[in-house]
Amino acid sequence: MRGPARLLAMLAVAAATQVAAASDRFVPLDPDFVVANVRQALPDVELRGLLARWRNDPAAEASNVALAGAFIDRARRLREPRYFGRAEALLSPRATMPGAGAALRRQYAEVLQYRHEFIAAEELLGSVLRENPHDADARSMRASIRLVRGDFPGARADCAQLVTGGGHHSEIGFACLAEALAGGGQFDRALALMASQQEGEANPDPLARAYLLATRAELRERGADLEGAIADYLAALALAPRDDSIRAALADALLARGNARDARGVLDIDKPSLALLVRSAALAEGRERAGFASRARSWLELETVRGDAMHYREAAMLALLEGSPAQALDAARRNFDIQKELPDVRVLARAARAAGDAAAVESLRLWLRETGYRDSVTENILGAPSRG
Repeated sequence: MRGPARLLAMLAVAAATQVAAASDRFVPLDPDFVVANVRQALPDVELRGLLARWRNDPAAEASNVALAGAFIDRARRLREPRYFGRAEALLSPRATMPGAGAALRRQYAEVLQYRHEFIAAEELLGSVLRENPHDADARSMRASIRLVRGDFPGARADCAQLVTGGGHHSEIGFACLAEALAGGGQFDRALALMASQQEGEANPDPLARAYLLATRAELRERGADLEGAIADYLAALALAPRDDSIRAALADALLARGNARDARGVLDIDKPSLALLVRSAALAEGRERAGFASRARSWLELETVRGDAMHYREAAMLALLEGSPAQALDAARRNFDIQKELPDVRVLARAARAAGDAAAVESLRLWLRETGYRDSVTENILGAPSRG
């Protein structure tokens, strides 16, 4: 999940304060096999307090919600996926039980979303909304999932509900609605909607403002306004510096403008995500490139061994970098079955072209025609359709 849709989900989680089946998980046969070294110490005073509160009454929903929320927050803020695992272990036996509260289900939906189990997450959020159609946090999360999956009509319905709901979520709803309109063939209307949001009406919430800016940046990028896109991505990243999806989008835009050095600077951070590692490999040379690529490959291999949701988008990007177009196309297709954000569309186009697969190229062209989805870069990659 990248950029605007990811930020929309994070906003919902902050406001609210593919899981593999157990039988598919990797189970070592050797009792001495080391899966991971995890330190048990929790130097975080707040987390220790929440853990102690939970241990005093593990059945209390309030203590579960507080502890799971802290785990999810640290997973995002510290770039530590293991905290998502801790949140999942806490939430999974409780969130699907009869009578589970809305906050508990929203949190579990966030974990499912992180693991690319989008359908399960959407169904869980749907159960919350059936009980309370005015739960704006659940609606924001479901809208973000629908945007990622390419369900633009469904996302548009949720975003419109946010707009009419008023208050803080109304402002967010405008950007969400613009994304849905642009995905569903109304690109010019989406741009006009974003232009109607005046600069002076900035949302006091930094993440909300970053979402608005990242949405506008992506629309500008798709419309070939690279300078405007870069300006908005820079402003969004300043407000959400730990959002790797915005960082990746900015690096892509800088590279497209010919600023490889600036793109490398944007990617140079501690504990980069897989998306940033692959991009760093593409911008590096020699031994440095091999090092980044090796780290990315190890990450993907570990996902396979653990039975985690595969990052097919990054697998396709890495395969293209390493000169394996057929492998790249296979990964890009698998990825497109799950999610259809801007980088998903572009990597599928690149992989189809690199593999020389005319059927894959035409299939993507058909999807673009049917949805009305516009992106200048994808259109350039695919080129003009052949005339019979």
